Amino acid sequence: MEPDKLAGIDLPAEEPFIAPEDVLEGRHRPRGEILYRGDQLIMEVYEDDAATFNFGKPTPYDEFVQVLSGKLILTGSDGVAQEFIAGDTLVVPKGFSGTWKMLGNYRELVVIERGAYEQAYGTEDGQ
Repeated sequence: MEPDKLAGIDLPAEEPFIAPEDVLEGRHRPRGEILYRGDQLIMEVYEDDAATFNFGKPTPYDEFVQVLSGKLILTGSDGVAQEFIAGDTLVVPKGFSGTWKMLGNYRELVVIERGAYEQAYGTEDGQ
């Protein structure tokens, strides 16, 4: 792992992946970098400004998350909210829908199954 990247130092800007109409408050200005791309897993550090997103369409994969800074509040479509702070880990299950609220300078380490990640976002070579 690259300590500077985990600390959010010099993370490159990413293309926004949340549709403007799904940004409920704040702004979506993602930054991040893939730290590991193995045969089975992808690990990425992700950072964004304070914002709340609507995930009306179920997420397409299971996602392991370790909160590195800031605070995350996930509220499922059932209305149940869960809060996570720096140091907490969680799994966002495939099919999650609801809201994703990030507070402070939010940064996380994400682990996703590579095939599911590439199906959702494309492969390294853009295919």
